[in-house]
Formats: sequence, structure tokens, C-alpha cells
Amino acid sequence: MSRRWIQNPNRCADEYLDGIEDFIAFARAHNPGATRIRCPCRRCNNTLWETTENVQFHLVRNGMIETYSTWTYHGEQLDIGSSSRATGVENVEPIVDPNEQVMDILNDAFPFASTSSIQEGEDDVPTSMGSADFEEYEKLLQTANKELYPGCEKFSVLTAIVELMHGKIKYRMSNLCFDYFLGVFKRMLPTDNCLPKDHRQAQKVLNGLGLGYQKIHACKNNCMLFYKEYETLDTCPICNESRFKTTSQNRMTKIPQKVMRYLPLKPRLQRLYMSTHTATDMRWHKEKRVDDDVMRHPADGEAWKEFDRTFPEFAADSRNVRLGLATDGFNPYGVLNQHHSTWPIFVFPYNLPPWKCMKKEYMMMTVLITEDPGRSIDVYLRPLVDELKDLWTNGVRTTKGYMACPICKENVTSSWHAGKVCYLGHRRWLPWDHEWREKDKEFDGKKEHGLRPREWSGDEILEQLNRLDFAPFGKTVSRTRPATHMNWTHKPMF
Repeated sequence: MSRRWIQNPNRCADEYLDGIEDFIAFARAHNPGATRIRCPCRRCNNTLWETTENVQFHLVRNGMIETYSTWTYHGEQLDIGSSSRATGVENVEPIVDPNEQVMDILNDAFPFASTSSIQEGEDDVPTSMGSADFEEYEKLLQTANKELYPGCEKFSVLTAIVELMHGKIKYRMSNLCFDYFLGVFKRMLPTDNCLPKDHRQAQKVLNGLGLGYQKIHACKNNCMLFYKEYETLDTCPICNESRFKTTSQNRMTKIPQKVMRYLPLKPRLQRLYMSTHTATDMRWHKEKRVDDDVMRHPADGEAWKEFDRTFPEFAADSRNVRLGLATDGFNPYGVLNQHHSTWPIFVFPYNLPPWKCMKKEYMMMTVLITEDPGRSIDVYLRPLVDELKDLWTNGVRTTKGYMACPICKENVTSSWHAGKVCYLGHRRWLPWDHEWREKDKEFDGKKEHGLRPREWSGDEILEQLNRLDFAPFGKTVSRTRPATHMNWTHKPMF
């Protein structure tokens, strides 16, 4: 089946319209009984689920993703055994159901828990994740495996909450409206259902999946933030204004004059590399971009190329992150006679392809200033600048050392024991008839029948060492460093 129609710029042409009909027929044939399918238009980008009628309309209005020539999200699999690049449409699989989607979200949010070899009953938890995070993961996993009501096979509690919250955000539903419908759904379901009764309870369940923020008090006159060395002060050292509003003496809690919200950038950058869906796209700017002197992406611009020439070591690694920063004020209430304005500060990852880097899903709001900062916006940028400096100097851990044995290399066998990563499989080096190969309880509980690993020559090891970019002495980390002009880097060091 020819897919050349996808690149046809004329979406009213008969070839394009016939191609859409073929795609809809293909999706229906390989997903029988499905009421919704992923929409592969350029706006939905296979992330939203729509009816086939809406998908057909979106494809005419927005066009299909030009690189989506193998319809993997709609049942088609790539024929790996074929020497040609033809797709094997005979081997198909149904689209992912909502429960599997939620498990993918859970695995992306807690990659260390999902990839580490933690068995049921083990006491050791990887330090790269932390005991508190692991408890949160176990709580969410239990919710993901719990039926919405006894006998319900299509929806778990977590799946139902994610679906409902997605609809709330997509259609801009207020909290009061959401509470009303959530109460109606709860009364419709069997009495022993586990659906939350309101938005607040649903939000508590999803807090473990989200990315939090911190409140930082600010001076009434925008002089400074009560942050770091000024965190314990009650008055501004510059203008002597009180940090808190004057309230009744009987009031137990103090109300700050001004508050800004800061959303840490490190975990948001880490998410781009934790998820298998975005880690590949973060290298698009160098590995898949066509350099033909046509301006389609910031990487085609002269400023980007000049920066690469200035910092060639930085430019050599395609995983290094480049970010753009933007801000503007607006009146959230739409009343022109009010002087109130809100100033969000966004960061955009320019590593992503042009059809993704400006999508709202990848816009990272790092600062939310709830009042007009005037000319003192630099005061509110201090937490972001401090984090940029820390990322540049120290980096942040995003990888694990399960493949770091210099002897076994790609044949390494490793797992988590006694609070650290241990490299096992050393009995493979023993003779075939050695008694230790047959022992299991004395080692890792398994008998060893593996082959002796390949032995590398000195020249081969030296050649591999010359290709490495060594980190400074200390802990093995993967670094996320900022470059000048709001360009950032994510550089794993081994």
C-alpha cells in the first residue's frame, strides 16, 4: 500500500482523500470494536484519542504527520525479518488499551522502579529512586491494579481518574462542574465502587505522577525574594516592608504580601529522557534534521551554528539540551479596567523536531508571577538562574550504572543487592566442570551455564577509551548543563 499521499501538500486532492479513506479502513480492520483511535494529525500527534469521524476531519484540516508512514499506533508492525524496508502488515496487534496507557505513564514517571530488578519481598530499594518515591510508586501501582468496582475489567481506579482528568483539562471544565459529574458517575456505579467523590480526592491520587512546585514569598515592592539567605526574615532588608499582611491577632497562619510559584526544571528535563517516547526525539536536531540551508528549525539558524563552533565539545553530543525562554504578562480575568497581570515564564526544548518543540505538551512553565513585577522581573528569575548554574556546574543524576562493568561490557549481568548495583556472572569465567557453576544458594540462587565472555585486546580497549568523554572525579552522574543564551545540555558521563 503506497503511502506517498501523506506528503501531498494539497489536502483536497483525490489522492490525499483516498489515502485517508484507506487509513480509516485500515484502522477499523485492525482494531475491531474500538470506538476511538489515536489521531495521527499534526496537532494531535498520536497522543489524543478520537472517533474515526473526527480523525478523518482532523487529517483533512491539519494533515497527517509526514513521518508516520508505518502505522504502528494503529496495528501495523515493521517486518524486522525482511531485508527490504517494506512493512509487514500481516503481523498486527491491537492498539493499547487505557489500562496499558496508564501503566506506560506510571513506568515513565518512575523508570528506576520499573526497570530495576526489585522482586516482591525485597527490602533493598535503589538509592537512585529513594524510599519515599518508591512508596509513592507502590501506592500508584496498587491503584493502577485495583478494579474500579468488583468485576470491572476495563477500568482500574487510576485509569478512570486519568481519563476523567484528561477530559476535564481538554474541555476546560471547572472544578465545580467536575465535582458535579464525578458525583453523578459515582452514584451511577455500583455502591462498592472506588471512584473519588470530588476533584480534590482525585488530585491527591495523581500527585505522585505530577511535578510539584514551591511557593516563594516576595517583597511587596519587588525588592527581593525571601529565598535562601533571606528565607527566615520577616521584613525586607531593602525597604523594611513587612513580609506578611496585617491580620487579626487570633489568626494562626500568616498571609504573605506576595507569592511566586517556582516549578523546578531538573525533574522536567529528566522526564524527557526517562520516557522512551521522547528520548529519541531529543536527538532529532542533530541526527534526523536535514541540513540544506533552509530555515525550518532553530538549529538551522546562524546563532545555533555559531554556538556550536564556539563550544565544539558541547555540540559533539546530540543529547545536549538547548532551551529557549519566553515570558509575557496578561490579565487572566479579561477585565481591561484592572491593572492586575500574571507573568508565566516558559522554557522550550529546541532539541525536539519542529512539529513538537512548540507543542503545549512540551512547554515547561518554570515561574509563575501572580502580580506585575514591573522592572524587577530579574528578582523573580533568581531561582531559575540558580538552578541553571547548578545544572551547569554539578548536573543531575538521570541514569543508572547497570551497564558499567569494564570487563563484561555489553555482556554484563547486573542487579540490585545490598543497597548497590552488583555485577554478577563471574562464574562464567570458570571451567565448564567447576563445582561452583552448579551451586545456586551460595551465590544468586541460579546455576551458571553461561558462556565465557569475549576477552578484549589492549588495542581495542585503548581505542574505546579514546572515544570516551570522561567526567571529573567523583560520583558517576549524567549531567544536564546549561549553555549560554538559554541553551542547555544533558550529557551522560560514564
